[in-house]
Amino acid sequence: MLKKNLRILSLFILIEISPAAHALERTRPLLFTDGELSWLTGLEYQQADYGTTDSTGLWRIPLGVGYRLNSFSFFASMPLLFASSDGIVHVTNKTSSSTSTNLSPTSRSGKNNVSGIGDVTLSGTFYLTPDFHRTFSYHLTAAVKLGTADENQGLGTGENDFFLEGGVQKNIDGFVLAATLGYEISGDAPDFEYENALYGTVSFAIPMSMKRQLGASLFFSQAQLQGAEAPLELTVFYQQAVNKSYSVYYFIANGLSDGSPDYSLGGNVQFYY
Repeated sequence: MLKKNLRILSLFILIEISPAAHALERTRPLLFTDGELSWLTGLEYQQADYGTTDSTGLWRIPLGVGYRLNSFSFFASMPLLFASSDGIVHVTNKTSSSTSTNLSPTSRSGKNNVSGIGDVTLSGTFYLTPDFHRTFSYHLTAAVKLGTADENQGLGTGENDFFLEGGVQKNIDGFVLAATLGYEISGDAPDFEYENALYGTVSFAIPMSMKRQLGASLFFSQAQLQGAEAPLELTVFYQQAVNKSYSVYYFIANGLSDGSPDYSLGGNVQFYY
């Protein structure tokens, strides 16, 4: 077995990887209708070295479809990935990295470019208080990430992961404060022994009008590899429900530890029917 520098890209499929999927569904003001179908796409870019000498860039095109009832929503997503790295490419939903690990002798180093589909994620959310204009609202989310990406190209782990998350949102004179807390049960890839992890977010949003919000979110998680640094990431976002047909979401994020990407930015649009 060879020791190689490893580069791991974080794709927060349930919460932060595609923040638009959940953020737009939960905070889209006054436009929700029962039995609503939606689909999402966009373009995102991420750059990071995770404390190693190898830098990796990732372009991501999220593709998702959702269905919303009064107190329940379902969302399915699958990204298209295009990665370029100075070292070994290993794309995963994990939120931590290791600078040294055992890889097979067939693992490649040098400039690598890979592309393909990512992991499919299925999630369901139950809203305990569907009326988001109340002082408090609550939700519970369960999700599974299926190991559908090609692990031979480094586009995934090939394993399934499971998530359970709870969240609360409070409205104060139009300002929105929110927090989530979740737990990931991780599948182990052949080359890595991932630990289960507690993760969460705290965020606030400032209303710019009834249909526009500007906000910030802080993501944190336990490290999932021994010796890795715990992820910590700050995101600033803008979201707008343009009309009853579609909403937009733009974000820029900065990693505050070597367990997170150096920076990420992108935008998404979600259409409703």
